[in-house]
Amino acid sequence: MEQYPVPQFIEEESRMTVFLTMKQFVYLVIAGGLIFVLYHILPPILFYPLAFTIGGVAIVVGFIKIDGIPLITILLNSIGFASKAREYTWKKKESLYPFKTVQRAPLKKIQEEKKLGTGQHSHLKKLRTRVELNIK
Repeated sequence: MEQYPVPQFIEEESRMTVFLTMKQFVYLVIAGGLIFVLYHILPPILFYPLAFTIGGVAIVVGFIKIDGIPLITILLNSIGFASKAREYTWKKKESLYPFKTVQRAPLKKIQEEKKLGTGQHSHLKKLRTRVELNIK
């Protein structure tokens, strides 16, 4: 029986329209509703910069992903990390099997032996001369 590869890490959000997921749609609707309320409350000189800021933030949070992770998740994780109190303590862990020191026999120094020298009565010099000069 043949085995087929099983797809893994499939995390696809369902789409409401061709290009919007549910989360993206909710971000844009909330930003649009907030902009609508601000339009009726604020004067135009304050409304336009604030509306562009809110709209831009909604688009960036809804559509930007870094390494496949939505930007809102990265922002929330960084806020959570920055707000937590951290205390780093080091505790020495005892090993299950304590090490015992092993005494080894002291190393013996090897004495250098005298090198064999070629004496005056050696035939090596004569042989070398003969090989170099090709004498038979």
